[in-house]
Amino acid sequence: MKPSISIITIGVDDLERAFSFYRALFEIGDEQIGAGADHVAFFIDDNLSFVLFPREQLAQTAGKEVAIAGTPGFVLSHQAHSPAEVDDILRQVLAAGGAIVTGGTQSEWGYSAYFEDSEGNVWELMAQPAAN
Repeated sequence: MKPSISIITIGVDDLERAFSFYRALFEIGDEQIGAGADHVAFFIDDNLSFVLFPREQLAQTAGKEVAIAGTPGFVLSHQAHSPAEVDDILRQVLAAGGAIVTGGTQSEWGYSAYFEDSEGNVWELMAQPAAN
């Protein structure tokens, strides 16, 4: 099997609040957004969709009795082009209603930061170091 991720679905407690957060953060047009009574889908490109789904329903779909806030066992990551872009995205996160977990930090792996969306889901922002 050659792994390929085409849809990322995250559980949220407040669908409207999460939609507002991601609508403010993502730079996509209205034609790239679809919604139903129980979900919102952002069609990022032809190969990737990002879906918001009520946390309780998502837990039930996954066969779990209890829904847990945040990101048990995974972190969503975004590859930025530069440290400046990481910092710009952090400003957008704050303006959209998210929270910074760890501000931009330089390491041997690159420049990275972590933030939480409006629902407590954790994202990593990473700008890899320039090739030598």
